[in-house]
Amino acid sequence: MSVRPTILKSVLIFFALIWLADAEAAIYKWKDENGKTHFTDDSTKVPQEFQDKPFIKGRQPQRETPKPKEEKAQGEGGETSAEKKPGENEKKEDDKKKEGITEAQRSALEAAVSFLKADIPRYEKFYTYPPSRSKFRVLKQAVAGATAQKQGLFGQVKQHDLPELKAVAGFLDASIAADEKSQKIMPTTITSTRQTQALVSRLKGETETEKKLLEQLTAALSAKK
Repeated sequence: MSVRPTILKSVLIFFALIWLADAEAAIYKWKDENGKTHFTDDSTKVPQEFQDKPFIKGRQPQRETPKPKEEKAQGEGGETSAEKKPGENEKKEDDKKKEGITEAQRSALEAAVSFLKADIPRYEKFYTYPPSRSKFRVLKQAVAGATAQKQGLFGQVKQHDLPELKAVAGFLDASIAADEKSQKIMPTTITSTRQTQALVSRLKGETETEKKLLEQLTAALSAKK
């Protein structure tokens, strides 16, 4: 067999494959162990040892890199951050303010009102007693009973930022300290009158403060319903 017709035949096959191949197809070429040249557009037909060789025509199709999905922070009600309108957060904060007070705040206000209504007239019946050690002793007992109530109320109201409750907490803190100081006083025959009058004066002054606080608390409860 003549070598020339074989070469010519191979060249014709080569150009025929190039012409017939799709513009995006890859044409693979390799020579086997006998020196025979092979062409194919099917990479699976290429022997393993030749698969890393360059192809003749075409290019490997470029895969489109998927665009990363834009993550949107999901907010309340299934809304994304992109869907929220400008100023919406501010509007929600304003709405919360308009809603009034919390249940805990209302409970603290009502507890303070209840205490003040009971405490304001607490010592009135003792004021008519003549100054003496016995009067001082009776007042001390009444004050001691009220101190425990003040401590319980103080623990409740001091947790809140309402101006009315802050005022009550400040009053209670000072009153508790004065009550505890009064419990340490042991009047004598000579000092009993002065000490009794000083205690009565303090209690009357606190009563005037309590009346003002009661008005503020009552107004606050009415306004925040």
